[in-house]
Amino acid sequence: MTITFSIRNFYYKVIHFFAGKEYKGTNDFSGELVFFSEGKNYWNVFYPVLDVLIKHNKRFVYLTADREDPGLQIDSEYCSSHYLGNTNQAFFVLNKLKAKMCITTTPQLDILNWKRSKNVDHYCYLSHAPMDIHANKKFSFDYYDSALCGNDFHIANLRQLERDRNSRKKILMKTGCTYYDLKNEGANEQKEHILIAPTWGDRSFFVEHGELLLEKLLEHKHRVLYRPHPQSWISEKELLSIISSKFGKNELFEIDKRVDNVHALSKAKVLITDSTSGIIYDVAFLQKIPIIAVDFEWDDGGYESSDLENPPSTKYLLEDFGRTITENEIYNIHNIIGEVSNVKMTEEIIDKHIFNFQNAGSVAAKQILSIFKGLK
Repeated sequence: MTITFSIRNFYYKVIHFFAGKEYKGTNDFSGELVFFSEGKNYWNVFYPVLDVLIKHNKRFVYLTADREDPGLQIDSEYCSSHYLGNTNQAFFVLNKLKAKMCITTTPQLDILNWKRSKNVDHYCYLSHAPMDIHANKKFSFDYYDSALCGNDFHIANLRQLERDRNSRKKILMKTGCTYYDLKNEGANEQKEHILIAPTWGDRSFFVEHGELLLEKLLEHKHRVLYRPHPQSWISEKELLSIISSKFGKNELFEIDKRVDNVHALSKAKVLITDSTSGIIYDVAFLQKIPIIAVDFEWDDGGYESSDLENPPSTKYLLEDFGRTITENEIYNIHNIIGEVSNVKMTEEIIDKHIFNFQNAGSVAAKQILSIFKGLK
């Protein structure tokens, strides 16, 4: 094990030596509030926070590892934005960063190639999804000083890991999910189909039980829209070919090849997905579509899940708005759909499962400034 880690660390040092040659700017933002983003995919998480800071005339630095990051186009005297190069180049700069506080959505600080800089007083993790921490790699949050959390389950699980690992006790804030500030609730359209939207690979029930599910749904005359995960079109071509060959001629069945998910969600009566799926919260809170999640055994070695006592928070959400089922219960899917179809999403359910729904950006900005002002 020691030899393995020694080789790995040597590899990253070599990568960093060559990676750090392109960025010609400074890494010295002493005393500053600094944000780091891996790229444009996280812009909807940062924007609600940064927008509030600018409106309140608060200065900050925005660093990114993506040349196409919209954050580079911020036009404000209160923001200084910089492109650091690709991810490896960015980590080379960040490992020597000088700043008062660094806020990021990137987990696993001080684990592999991104190290804590001795010249940064405080590292803060900004949660970029409403999901719990079970599917994160091990030690994703251990070396942060604070975390802006999505719900009470998130906080409880981080506290358990701190106790069990005797790791630093972090400041844990009740923040929420900032990108919900930018999303509108789904339109109330005529519902037509049962939507099946699984994940892919060994974290999905569909590989082993997808055919059975489709058989049972079509047997009971449900209209079914199967929307494969984008990666399935690349990695699971044989599975898609089998599904298409077996069910493609049934007029009640469609494989959704649309780029966006507007049609799939707007006309869905019920969503059937995996218990590990990242879309459960979004579909529940924004589309208000009841959800059936299939639970199954998956190899969680190397993930925080393997060290956590509690189940993922989606289990508790689905107790209020849907249902979690076993693989064997797929045989009874018709009756289960009837049971969950009439459940209604309420403000009470949302407040129970996510902090500050559609107002998290403002809350996060205030929390960050409070921490920042408290630093010596």
